[in-house]
Amino acid sequence: MIESSLLFFDELRRTFRVVDAVDILLVSVFLYGSLLWFQRTASRGVLSGVTALAAVYFIARGLDMYLTALAFHTTFAVLLFILVVVFQEDLRRLFEHVAALRTVRFRQNSDVFSDLDELVELLFHMAHTRTGALIVLKGREPLARHLHGGVALGGRLSKPLLYSIFDSHTPGHDGAVILEHDRIEQFAAHLPISKNSQEIAGRGTRHSAALGLSECSDSLTVVVSEERGVVSVAEAGELTEMATATDLKQRLVAFFAAKFPNVTQPFWKRFLIQHGQLKILALSIAVVAWFVLAYDPHTLQRTFVVPTEYRNLPRDLLLDETAPNEARVTLSGSERNFRFLEPGSLKVTLDLAGAHAGYQEFPITDRNIRLPLNLMPYRIEPRIIRLYLRERSSDATANPAVK
Repeated sequence: MIESSLLFFDELRRTFRVVDAVDILLVSVFLYGSLLWFQRTASRGVLSGVTALAAVYFIARGLDMYLTALAFHTTFAVLLFILVVVFQEDLRRLFEHVAALRTVRFRQNSDVFSDLDELVELLFHMAHTRTGALIVLKGREPLARHLHGGVALGGRLSKPLLYSIFDSHTPGHDGAVILEHDRIEQFAAHLPISKNSQEIAGRGTRHSAALGLSECSDSLTVVVSEERGVVSVAEAGELTEMATATDLKQRLVAFFAAKFPNVTQPFWKRFLIQHGQLKILALSIAVVAWFVLAYDPHTLQRTFVVPTEYRNLPRDLLLDETAPNEARVTLSGSERNFRFLEPGSLKVTLDLAGAHAGYQEFPITDRNIRLPLNLMPYRIEPRIIRLYLRERSSDATANPAVK
């Protein structure tokens, strides 16, 4: 047992490449993004089904269950198409989130919103006076495609301004105010309505709109109910009532800390701590997949008949028509290296510069064959090509085989 383990690790050490490490890392990043997406979307139940299918496929490949593996290969394109159609909105949001990562700026949380206490005090005062309000705090993802109507403002947040917007006598009081940091970008905006009747639980239109926007973006929406005088927060598809002003402030501080991290925290610490379990899971799956699907320590030999090309023939010489136009090349490498080989790209090239009239022998070496990475020539037949070159007469035509 110990001896076989040592042999395995020795073989792995000799065959493992830097490219393999990069390959595993890239797949890990993709898996991490996919797992994070499943975790954040309402379609988390699909993750169990996808995981089960992946496990069955890996087992089938590992045990060489040909029929099961073939069924997965033939239905993969159909399954991929179904996933794209069913989750097209979630995928679009995922791409928007990836694009938004370029705009992330790490800063002090106090720089993002200058006075949270003033906003929290204002919201609870509006709840006390039964003044309905709908205020969206923008995250990193763009909101334009989710909003309808609205009036651009671009003014700094203030109590008098918010009171005037949500005054019941103004035409835009039923819409939402969109805040980017501590500035009002627009007001009287209409948000998408949620269809989650269980979460809404008899609440009004403002709550439905707040929940609807939270289901399709990373924003946080604060709702003030004019009927019940209650302040609620909608985020990630969930509605939560805030019992006190302290609870609301803590929720807003956590939101800004997550969307705009504090620059004083070291990068390596943020990288290791944030979603650490998902990252470990993604890396583990990528490593297992590499061993099952890609790792193959066995060396194979395959023979190809490849064309022979002659270059740089002197102008005063002609190549005899009996010159060989192909060779047999046997290559050695692992199965995974042969997967990326295009046989049509193989050819033997001989440089005839400096050749003279008469019979000449030209050896074929590894340098005469252009090979992909990690494939080595095992045998070349013939090893030496014997050519007859004659002087060109004045009316001779060029040999089409020579370039």
